[in-house]
Amino acid sequence: MWLSKLIAARYLLCSFLAVALVWSRVPAWGLEGNFVSATLSGDPYTAASAATGVPVDLLAAVAGAESGYHPWALNIAGKQVYCRSRAEAQALLDASGDDVDIGLMQVNWRRWGKKFGLSKRELLEPVVNLLVGARILKLCLERQGALWDRIGSYHSARPAERSRYNQEVYAAYLRYMRGELLPASR
Repeated sequence: MWLSKLIAARYLLCSFLAVALVWSRVPAWGLEGNFVSATLSGDPYTAASAATGVPVDLLAAVAGAESGYHPWALNIAGKQVYCRSRAEAQALLDASGDDVDIGLMQVNWRRWGKKFGLSKRELLEPVVNLLVGARILKLCLERQGALWDRIGSYHSARPAERSRYNQEVYAAYLRYMRGELLPASR
């Protein structure tokens, strides 16, 4: 019992330090309110939602569609990889080029990591990844147009791909609402 509490405390401390590092480097994100307290309570989805205003259910559905809730998921130059450990994911990231999507929210490093001044390794941190993904999703939701077009723009600017993606998000949302976090194929 004490060992599991020690591991949980270590994870929360590491998460807090990662968030503090990112927070200090990117002050324009508007991270007011309950982000740190929600992160320390152990729920990074709630923390990212509180920091950005993106509903937790939508954030969870997008993470489900993007990575199947797999924190070490990578997409390297169009090839999806589900790493078995953080160390494996870091080694692949170190060897990859700029065309890589990282983590729970599959944040594209070429487009967003550089824009926010984050390294690939920093985006691999689940708490940071959820926060960045939620910030990107908020930007998409602030655009004009139909809601599903705005949600789909998180993934693609092309209408056909947005339509396919929206079906994946909706299916992930339904699984999430039923308590079935992973699709049967993973």
